[in-house]
Amino acid sequence: MDKQDIIEYINNNCELDIYHKYLIGQEIWYFQNHGKGDFSSDYDAFKKFISIKLEIPFNNISIVGSAKTKYSFSPSKDFKEFNDKSDFDLIIVSNKLYKNIWLAYRSISLERFLSGYQSKCSNVFNGFVSIKDTDPTYGNNSLEEWQRKVRTFKTELQLKFNIQHDINYRIYSDWESVQDYHVRGISKLKGKINEAN
Repeated sequence: MDKQDIIEYINNNCELDIYHKYLIGQEIWYFQNHGKGDFSSDYDAFKKFISIKLEIPFNNISIVGSAKTKYSFSPSKDFKEFNDKSDFDLIIVSNKLYKNIWLAYRSISLERFLSGYQSKCSNVFNGFVSIKDTDPTYGNNSLEEWQRKVRTFKTELQLKFNIQHDINYRIYSDWESVQDYHVRGISKLKGKINEAN
């Protein structure tokens, strides 16, 4: 994927087409360049691994961000390339897990300061929570259980799929929220590209 080709495609297509081609499709830049075999098979194996470990349906897992496309589609990042410091953004669609993490954040915020409160609130309004295995748990049982679960397979994930990056789990309430959030982001990106031209 060439940056100029992506910009041209973004300029000439609607947000929904861009979303389907670059954010939901099977082509994963990371596995094309860092995988151990056929990138499509690697991606399926990765999704199956996550599905089993997190007890989430296979089709409710997707890689997004610069690991997916090589370039960030975030309007504020100016097509920044995936690098050694980049996070690996992983979408998990699970209303049950979304509610569980959201309720944990809510409970914590009622008792004490919750780091990143504004960002977490914005994410909830967009239908998702974003969490890493290094985030503080504040002694909350739900967050500690989540952290234990993802840490049990972190090393295996690194060895099996050559992923040395922090994984940012974006847990969405439903696929409609995934599409809505990313289509709005693509719209902003298109606007920024048009301003520059």
